[in-house]
Amino acid sequence: MFRFTLAAAVAAMALTGCAKHPAAEAETSQAFTSGPAQVSVSHISSRADDGSSVFLTVDGNDAGMLARGESKELRMAPGKHKVGGYVRTLFGFGQVTIQPVEITTEAGQVKRVAYSVQKDKPSFAEEPTTAG
Repeated sequence: MFRFTLAAAVAAMALTGCAKHPAAEAETSQAFTSGPAQVSVSHISSRADDGSSVFLTVDGNDAGMLARGESKELRMAPGKHKVGGYVRTLFGFGQVTIQPVEITTEAGQVKRVAYSVQKDKPSFAEEPTTAG
């Protein structure tokens, strides 16, 4: 009986640590909603893509989630930034970091970044800039 109770308590504590924290998610999504520079990040579908959602990062800070086929608009201060991300592994026990791409943003311009998987290699790449 004692072993079962101990196992149940350990399992409950482990699962509590894995629970989503809505306040933290709301805080990160608010961080990239204002600023004179805009970055549009797209998740391009391909045959090599397994359909996993990508968690975007800007300069190492979480910037939101990007599902397959979706785009996300980020606003930030002008200057140099690193746009990258990570994908959670099976059952969320770890993550695979995807090398970021360095971009330079300017007020009034929209920088475009594409995430894709080619030949089983995920990557971010800068696309041509457009006026915003």
